[in-house]
Amino acid sequence: MDGQIAFDFAELEREEARSKLGEWSGAPLHFTMDYYPPVMLDEAFEHWCFLNGHVGSHPRSQMWHRSITTGETELGDHVAASFDADVRPSREAEGPGELLRLVVCEPCEWHIIAGHENLAVEAWHDHARSGWRELPVVPAEIRVRNEKGLTKLARAWIAEHYPQHMQVPGAPIITERQKYGTRHVPGFSPWGGYDLSSTALGHPTRDLDHSERPRRSQVTLPIELKRPDTARHDHPSIGF
Repeated sequence: MDGQIAFDFAELEREEARSKLGEWSGAPLHFTMDYYPPVMLDEAFEHWCFLNGHVGSHPRSQMWHRSITTGETELGDHVAASFDADVRPSREAEGPGELLRLVVCEPCEWHIIAGHENLAVEAWHDHARSGWRELPVVPAEIRVRNEKGLTKLARAWIAEHYPQHMQVPGAPIITERQKYGTRHVPGFSPWGGYDLSSTALGHPTRDLDHSERPRRSQVTLPIELKRPDTARHDHPSIGF
């Protein structure tokens, strides 16, 4: 009985919230390409789930939700907060769509949308710290990490070869990878920044056949925008 009463009260709260959707003033309760700070995106997705349930919430809502593979990264005055959106068509439907990645830099009211995680990560680094693309590539013969974390050899090599202004909290490193080691990994640099894949960046390696490099998404992104000065216009649906 207590459980039934609790369920009834929760459903009443949802019905009341649905009746007041016109009063919602947060981020849109659907896909948007406009800038919103992370907390507003979190609140909007949480509210959508309250109204509609959590089961299948990512594809059903097509809203931005926190990436489960990436936390926040700070580099100087910049902060990268990562979100994903599933805008693929349902199994019963036909049409364009992708898994998209959004990176928000709230201090700058800046954001990037890309059809691949790596593209968004690279764009944020371009925004946050110029010159990172010229960093030395840690060669493959140097084992960067073991079960205990960064190796002493890797720390010594990086300390010797990396410029001092790039040895700061949140700064990245670039490591030589094998043919399919293309993911930029957050939190794996000595300073808590990204370990960026030389393969994905197009640096030549001994084992890389460039003709076999996995193709990035065909979505015509990234899209880089700042908060508009005029009223924001949302997009309930999107087709790429």
